[in-house]
Amino acid sequence: MRSFAAVFILLALCSSAAASAAQMTTLRVGFNGFYGAAPFYLGQDAGIFRKQGISLEMVFIAGGSISTQALVGNSLDLLLTGGPPFLNAYVRGAKIKIIGGVTNILPYAFVSTPSITSGEQLRGKRIGISRFGSNTDFVVKLALGILGLNPPDVSVLQIGGSQARLVALRSGAIQATVLTPEEGIAAQKMGMVTLLDFIAKGVEFPHVSVVAREDSLQTQAPLVRRFMAGYLEAVRYFKKSRDEAIRKIMALAKSDDRATAEQAFNNYMRSLPDDGRPTLKGLEMVLADFAREEPKAKGLAVGQIVDLSFLP
Repeated sequence: MRSFAAVFILLALCSSAAASAAQMTTLRVGFNGFYGAAPFYLGQDAGIFRKQGISLEMVFIAGGSISTQALVGNSLDLLLTGGPPFLNAYVRGAKIKIIGGVTNILPYAFVSTPSITSGEQLRGKRIGISRFGSNTDFVVKLALGILGLNPPDVSVLQIGGSQARLVALRSGAIQATVLTPEEGIAAQKMGMVTLLDFIAKGVEFPHVSVVAREDSLQTQAPLVRRFMAGYLEAVRYFKKSRDEAIRKIMALAKSDDRATAEQAFNNYMRSLPDDGRPTLKGLEMVLADFAREEPKAKGLAVGQIVDLSFLP
């Protein structure tokens, strides 16, 4: 009888585990940079999303423009990307919405080679971005304006991700680019010059937002709400688990540089919203910039591109 009972319990446990696994829903979540995705990775490791019946499949795609195409093409379920690539797709007819905010402060440093110490010296030089229509493209235009230059005064080249831009900067293929402050520290160690530090200015900007297709919001509303609930819990866990979060940042960056990871965590503490809301002020700024050159953006209001009803 004891043997029978043991077998019965084992079968019950196996059945329970199988049922639990069957109830799990895998979501493919695209992202453009590992620092922006760190809270999601940590939340996954801590079992926070599992409590919501969700397993995250994190998919790295260099460049917001390409990843937005993947979302629209149903290759992704959700996307973590910036305001500019989102708007580029939206004004061209993509049925997508911003449903949350991840990084709400412009987290970039405008960095140049050692021979360039002023904006005027950039005239006629090559500046690297990830892709046209990306966050980096927008920030370079913003930096040029602050430095008294216009886009035609320089050559803007599509280089790729931050590591590729840093290599290009070091080799002299480009003379300036935008990097996260953490990557800017690495650039300074190579002798590069920081011309502008945007995070020190605290500029509100939709650097990373949670984006979803409208059809998913209609057909999978309960699932999206569970995801957003998991995200908010992951944010709280990330912020209160400093050492664990720093180790995760280092692991994602494949770096043993703790000082740089600590800087990244400090930036998160400033830019990661506790309530999961995107920066409406930053979105208005990006929208106003788009409206100067894109007729379809004129008259477009932030309320038309944002849906915050899925936040707890």
